[in-house]
Amino acid sequence: MRFDLGRYGRGLIVVATACMGAVTGGTAAAGEPIDVTIDFAKILKIDTPADNVFIGNPGIADAAFVDETTLVLTGKTAGTTNLIVLDKDGNEAANMEVRVSSDIRQLTTVFYGASRQTFSCAPVCEQVISVGDNKEKFEDATSQITTRKEFSLGK
Repeated sequence: MRFDLGRYGRGLIVVATACMGAVTGGTAAAGEPIDVTIDFAKILKIDTPADNVFIGNPGIADAAFVDETTLVLTGKTAGTTNLIVLDKDGNEAANMEVRVSSDIRQLTTVFYGASRQTFSCAPVCEQVISVGDNKEKFEDATSQITTRKEFSLGK
């Protein structure tokens, strides 16, 4: 099936394509923060081939290379940090703000007086760790997560 977009339709496609290019490769230039959800990954394309990547606070986010122009950002805990990309000559290719937040649509917080516990309810409620939760529950969940991670790595 073929559609004739006419002069205005073709113009809109050109504008939309240009805007998509700006979003994909121009995040750093635009100065807009990169939003990532806790426990989710996001693909980030950069214009300049990169050699090194640094996260200001690796407790908030993590970054890994897919190739020299593609990074995967993973949100670890809520907060704001920055991401610096260096080219092969050690020059700064990008310096971006990374903002990590929870997906509040999936989280449920239960309060027990002054104590609280957080659950992810998508579709079944399971305990997750969140800063501010009851210390014992937080430590128990952290221990279980660490054990599960070590098991998955064959340790």
